[in-house]
Amino acid sequence: MLPTLTTLQQRKPYLYSPDWLCPQCNSAPEDLNHLWTCPYILPDLNPCLTHHSEIIKFRDSCLSSFSSLKPLDITFQTGFSALDCWNYETPSLSCLWLTRGLLPAHLTAFLNQHFPLSVIYKIISPLLNDFQVELYGEIWLCRNVLFHAWEESQGISAASKLRGPSINSSPIVSSPHTNNSSLAIVSQDSWISWISSSIIRGGS
Repeated sequence: MLPTLTTLQQRKPYLYSPDWLCPQCNSAPEDLNHLWTCPYILPDLNPCLTHHSEIIKFRDSCLSSFSSLKPLDITFQTGFSALDCWNYETPSLSCLWLTRGLLPAHLTAFLNQHFPLSVIYKIISPLLNDFQVELYGEIWLCRNVLFHAWEESQGISAASKLRGPSINSSPIVSSPHTNNSSLAIVSQDSWISWISSSIIRGGS
């Protein structure tokens, strides 16, 4: 699993310029939160829309599972659906925590009004795991394929990453007259073809 670009910029500034933005959209730094909100659009490969749909699916699965345990009135469904952790539009900070696999305190506190903590964790843990697996497959793996291609376009090879900085090396500084190459300027058809072949080859 590849780290985000902002992490690589901190670890290896001699290879990754601190001025470089997200390789997919070229509009913001690529940190962990940006992965779920990146506006880069390819058919069936839009991280933002995928994140939205997975949040909704996770919320509805939780609601269905807890509602099946005992009769609950409409206020439970309304209150549960209104929790801040489901706010994917902004997204809220608690939604981003949930995306990382962390249960927000207000979510467990709300459920604890109706169920003991042991039941809450028993029900929600496998659903959270499924949610994480879906995000990994639908967003992270595709991003890694694209990121690998972007690294190659920047002349960053596996060998250069292993060598480390030379004695006289200094952090890369982008020229004000040149722009960071971005996948956002590549035609959709060529990337769909490239992604398909790369996945078949195992992402190499």
